[in-house]
Amino acid sequence: MKKIGLTIIILSFLILSSCNNSRNLKYLSGYWEISSVKKDNNKIKNYPFSGTIDYFELNENFSEGFRKKVKPRIDGNFDITMHQINFNIDEEKKHLRFFKFDLNFSNSIKLVYGQGENFTENVVKIDSMNLIIKNFEGLTYEYKRFYPKNYLDE
Repeated sequence: MKKIGLTIIILSFLILSSCNNSRNLKYLSGYWEISSVKKDNNKIKNYPFSGTIDYFELNENFSEGFRKKVKPRIDGNFDITMHQINFNIDEEKKHLRFFKFDLNFSNSIKLVYGQGENFTENVVKIDSMNLIIKNFEGLTYEYKRFYPKNYLDE
């Protein structure tokens, strides 16, 4: 009897945690500041401050969206780049499937990802304040939530 009860508790926990992960995708929309990059659990670079912020926006059913780079300004607004990367979400695997880049990307980005190439990034963890994404090269990007601030009003 104890084994059945324990099995039910474990199964319930697994089901609830997987449902929670689906609902956590709602946290993706918004501004995210990179804090570090790791490869094979070794920190490659730490970012005490980043000049660019990743802005993610999801549609209402959390199935697709886009990512843009933005630069925060002292007045609390952003300089927004013209290019964006569209993606859809593989709900089962929690992957962001990015597809065809806007051709307005700079040459350096085209060299890194390849012009018009598809790639996949895996959302390892997401909650209201933290985002961890692992890319196709095995690099793990740790982000923290970014809130714009108007320094001119202080």
